Amino acid sequence: MSARKTPEPFPAAMAAQPRSRQMRNKATWMVLMLTIALLGTTALGQRTTATLFGIVQDPTGGVVPGVSIELTNQQTNTKLTAVSNDVGEFTFSFVPVGRYDLKAELTGFKTHVRTGLELTSGQQIRYPIALEVGEINDVTTVKAEAPLLQSAAVTKSDGISNLQLAELPQSRRDFTTLLGLQNGMRFDKQGMFSINGLATAGITITVDGVDAAGDPETSSLAAFQGFNLINVMSQEAIQEVVVSKGVMSAEVARTFSGNINVISKSGTNDFHGSLFETIQNDALNARNGWATSTQKTPVRYNQFGGSIGGPIIRDKAFFFFTYEGYRQRNSGIYTRTVPTPEFRAQAIAALPTSKAFFDLWPDPTESYAPGAAGANARYIDSGTANDDHFVARGDWNINSTNFVTARYTGGSPNKKDVRDAIGNPRQYFSENDSGNATWTRSAATWANEVRAGLNFHYMERTDSIFANDKTIGIRIDNLYRADGEGLMVTGHSYSFEDIFSKTKGRHTLKVGALYMAQTPGRNDEEVPVFRYKNASDFLKNKPREVTFTFGQPRYYGRMWQFGGFFQDDFRVRPNLVLNLGVRYEYYSVFSEKNGMIFNPGKPENAVKVPAVFRDPDSLYNGDFNNFQPRVGFAWGIGKDSRTVIRSGFGINVAQPNLRQFSSMVYVSPLVPWRAVFDGNMAAQYNLKYPLTNEQMVPVISGQDFPRSYHTFDADNLTPYVMQWTLDIQRQLTPTIVFETGYVGNKALKILMSRDMNVMDRQTGERPHPEAAQFDYDDASDFSYYHAWQTSLRKNLSHNVSFGVNYTWSRVMALSQGDFWPGNDRRVQDQFNLRADLGPTDLDRPHRLSVNWFWDAPFAQWAGATGALAKVIGGWRVGGILSATSGQPLNIEQKSDLDFSRPDYVGGDPYSTAPDPDRYQKWYLNPAAFAAVPENDVSGLPERPGNVGKNSLRGHKRFGFDLSASKTTAITEKVNLQLRGEFLSVLNHPTLNDPDTMLGESNFGKILGVGGSRVIQMSLKLTF
Repeated sequence: MSARKTPEPFPAAMAAQPRSRQMRNKATWMVLMLTIALLGTTALGQRTTATLFGIVQDPTGGVVPGVSIELTNQQTNTKLTAVSNDVGEFTFSFVPVGRYDLKAELTGFKTHVRTGLELTSGQQIRYPIALEVGEINDVTTVKAEAPLLQSAAVTKSDGISNLQLAELPQSRRDFTTLLGLQNGMRFDKQGMFSINGLATAGITITVDGVDAAGDPETSSLAAFQGFNLINVMSQEAIQEVVVSKGVMSAEVARTFSGNINVISKSGTNDFHGSLFETIQNDALNARNGWATSTQKTPVRYNQFGGSIGGPIIRDKAFFFFTYEGYRQRNSGIYTRTVPTPEFRAQAIAALPTSKAFFDLWPDPTESYAPGAAGANARYIDSGTANDDHFVARGDWNINSTNFVTARYTGGSPNKKDVRDAIGNPRQYFSENDSGNATWTRSAATWANEVRAGLNFHYMERTDSIFANDKTIGIRIDNLYRADGEGLMVTGHSYSFEDIFSKTKGRHTLKVGALYMAQTPGRNDEEVPVFRYKNASDFLKNKPREVTFTFGQPRYYGRMWQFGGFFQDDFRVRPNLVLNLGVRYEYYSVFSEKNGMIFNPGKPENAVKVPAVFRDPDSLYNGDFNNFQPRVGFAWGIGKDSRTVIRSGFGINVAQPNLRQFSSMVYVSPLVPWRAVFDGNMAAQYNLKYPLTNEQMVPVISGQDFPRSYHTFDADNLTPYVMQWTLDIQRQLTPTIVFETGYVGNKALKILMSRDMNVMDRQTGERPHPEAAQFDYDDASDFSYYHAWQTSLRKNLSHNVSFGVNYTWSRVMALSQGDFWPGNDRRVQDQFNLRADLGPTDLDRPHRLSVNWFWDAPFAQWAGATGALAKVIGGWRVGGILSATSGQPLNIEQKSDLDFSRPDYVGGDPYSTAPDPDRYQKWYLNPAAFAAVPENDVSGLPERPGNVGKNSLRGHKRFGFDLSASKTTAITEKVNLQLRGEFLSVLNHPTLNDPDTMLGESNFGKILGVGGSRVIQMSLKLTF
């Protein structure tokens, strides 16, 4: 058994390294990673390039071997070569995104050239070439059409093109707002996306194929808790974004639900760049629909930057650099329940030390009944945010067979955030750095790609209460609360990856391996929180619950993973491709450098006195059974194969969510991460406000208190999902494609967190009174998803481009079908888990999105030339229309047993009553529900309520955003664009969801509204 480090004296100080040292360490890691990438020979699993399959035929339809094929990038003049084999087949693997010319030549045939072939990341297309008999000096040139059909792979690969990034409306230039345009994509929170109803923690985020998650503990597009505004990478540095989902190729690694891969821009043989400024200001915005006539929330937002790229050595070496920054000073109108002056005076008289808590709140602005302890206040509160973000990339075309690229991305976002109590803001500070290097080597029938990457994050988050007065932490149910925390989250990942591809006959064989290590860390402490059932109990200082969160000392987590795959793309016939692959992944058991992590492993070990813990280097048993077969086919119908039928089946496993282990790191076993005392225990041990963590440490470590230890099932299995698809694509015109099909999946062994050692509903006694209530994580949850997804897409032609996507779906789970702790939803009755089978929070039965843009030919219509053409020409209009079903509503009742639900007693659950006033709207009918009676002995609901989980729905959601831009040519190579983006252009109000906690004064009421029109203006110079 490993020795544990002697615990540091409590309280553990924020033990983060000095920032100067952090920066030196990051610089050292960055140099090391890039050096290894250039010299190493290992590993990759996310597609950043295209694969072009082809077959060469003569006029009779016979195959032609020995044809020299050359693929030339129009912008960099980089050339790739191949030779058709004995069955006429050729393959270009690892082709960088871009526009290409394809040339095929063989003596006895005319030279065939296709120009303007657009290739995108992750694309697998089949391109037939028909040679004509003739002299090799005779050249037949054909303009290539952009491939519309996914004719060589079953993977559903969607994305955001460079044109969509540039032209569709986006709030604050955030490309992640466009991801929801695709079928099956659903934004959750904090930069988390659900793909096809699967766990938000199941996505992987990559840039140029290497890890780029914004959070060191969770795969997220945003930083921890989503406080930053530039997600992953500046829009100015993005070439395109590709989403792989459904049944994926075996080379797609480390993902449960799908991969979001961002491709960075590179330099070309021409110097090009940009300068831009984007602003939002309340002078341009519509007034909040529920604001008074004099209220308009102040907004001051400036976003600015630019880019430059070009050749270092023409045809050989290229660079691209981007800077983007923002400065935000925003305010908002908030409605909160606050103390009344009368109760404030009573409370301070009863508990003078609570004055600092009550000083956090403003006085009410709305009327209230005499003797009330709380009333609503509407007030303006403000926050700030800023960032400086950099991206640099270099590309080196060493020779015709070797190509190297390297990228660095860095930023330092920070933010002051508004919380419930106006006097308790939250401050974020962060530093982020990531980079990768890639070496591609190719020959006529094989290619190899090597990658290495590093991703580093450091974040501090401090609440004003924690920084100024750690004795404050009060929660009065149904009224108000304020607490505080000091948190540091840091960590880095590094990876080495390799794929080797070989074309043999009609087979393209790929084999690859991946190694990745992750080292998350935290330092965390919270102020104690004294929770009271009502105002009367507060005046008596009679808490119903007291929580001491002693937090974690600075810890250093460690986990590594290894993966490998084999893939065979077998072209059975010119119109039929089989995708046959298998992947294996192993995730090591999480450990902590100094052994300061404690896991009982089983509930029976957590309730023993003293508790029994597993070896810190063997927190749980590793799962080696992670084989993932993935098979599918793409079958072209008809002579021209303009109709493609695709189907497949695949298994994916989930990488562990590292955040779940942080709550098992303690100062010592005698001082757990968190100790929760219910009302009876608080009375027994005379726990009354105020008490600090420091005061409680000697008490809790020196006495035989019932203790609580977060327990992770020692036999927990790796979550896995079975996915299956069947769809049909039809190319209607050279620029329009229609697709429709079924998508299904079932996810099993999903982590579920449950309350254990809970008080008996009748007696109020715990099964093990010597222990406190604790969290237990095991693989009890599952989810399933069924959907019909349909899309119609038109590439830009005749001045118009559009996309229409509609999903009809259902996603069900016991809890949430998610293993991210932030989506934790406890079941109502742990002895009957199946009773909670129902829609997850992400369930939206209907979802429609339409995006479009139009190049308005005003100058052409008017026959204008010269100065007039410059004035009325260059206009482009774009828009996004979205409509979705309402979010599921989970009705709960206030009780000492959290996550309790009430009874439905009849009648319409939705209200038809007149609204109380213009600032409140009835949505639910309180008379349709009744709280389950509380037992006289235990004070708990006598039984589970009969209301099902997520059984009601909130308002439908509708959105319409519009953009309009005017581009004027200043010179032949310099353009100036003025752009306006009108977010929620119709100013259609979007009602917030109602309060769903039965027993609260605002139950059933909607207290807020969004959807007010925001106008965003931009000026951009390009050259």
